[in-house]
Amino acid sequence: MCPFYKATGNPKYGAMAKVEAAIALSKGQQLTDEDLKTLYLCTRCDGCHKSCPIEIPISEVVQAARAELRKRYAVPDKYKTIPEAILKMGSPMGAPPEKRRAYIPQGFNPPEKAKYLYVPGCWSGIRYPETARATMELLIKSGIDFTVLGEKEWCCGLFLLDTGMVEETKALAEKNTLLYEGTGAEVVVTECPSCHDVFKNVYPKLFREPKYKVIHIAELLDSLIREGKIDVGVRRGDRRLIFKDPCPLVRRNGVTKAPRDVLKRIGKLVEFDEKEGDALCCGAPAGVRPVYPEMTNKLCEMLMTEAKNKNAEVGVGCAFCMLAMSSLPKEGGYPPIKTLSQLLLENQAQK
Repeated sequence: MCPFYKATGNPKYGAMAKVEAAIALSKGQQLTDEDLKTLYLCTRCDGCHKSCPIEIPISEVVQAARAELRKRYAVPDKYKTIPEAILKMGSPMGAPPEKRRAYIPQGFNPPEKAKYLYVPGCWSGIRYPETARATMELLIKSGIDFTVLGEKEWCCGLFLLDTGMVEETKALAEKNTLLYEGTGAEVVVTECPSCHDVFKNVYPKLFREPKYKVIHIAELLDSLIREGKIDVGVRRGDRRLIFKDPCPLVRRNGVTKAPRDVLKRIGKLVEFDEKEGDALCCGAPAGVRPVYPEMTNKLCEMLMTEAKNKNAEVGVGCAFCMLAMSSLPKEGGYPPIKTLSQLLLENQAQK
């Protein structure tokens, strides 16, 4: 099940090898370079969990091993510079906080209090502001009571947790939970599936249960369409769309139906051979893409080649998947990649 075994055919990068390396680490044994690589070469996608006959939570084992590696070994440079950027500037890319206002449509003044709080996350809010802006435009059209944090938004801290910085993540759990509760929001809506999982499942363990509910944007869009608050436009039966399941959304939270129902209203839904709980990871999260970009590219090439062969545009529920999958060479002739909000907004315009 491990995506890196699928990409390389090398069992040293598979799930069992990661457990063996963690066991060696726990016994105080000297790890080889390959042992270190197999522990760093894990996106914590949880693909291995459902296949383990004795239910070893392998991604948690890897997470704990990385925390121990921080104490004993020199970790990759990116394991130092990215956390520093998050803790000092609030995002993995170290962008000035004011950049988080780029996605807010002109004329929209976020209220201090609202029923819904939309949190784009770092990759949609900063790297791909057009994706967050598309969501904002749809929410404005729907007429729901919502707000955003703009420059006050801060990274969820998943990279810190994934690379062994538990105490720092605990501090962010408290900071962000109190910040969101300060808006009076009943529902926090995330664009990023990792933020969704962190806010919903991780923060309550590190800090406490929040006073709000956490949902992914796919769930809200599906609900608003069903309520008649969003007009999807005219469905085109000749338009083929394929959905890339984000790992934390599908495997940790079971959200598979809502994004597909959205896409079915726009065009014809086709599927990857490996989908939903068996979906192939893009290979980018948890520090893999910055340290082993060639591995990420291999997995993204596998995904995008399949989409190309099925003559389908790619719909994503994750801007980080978008970043990784759109970074392949243009000469590959791969299909376009858009978020659900972008596809909906585009379909409205073609009405």
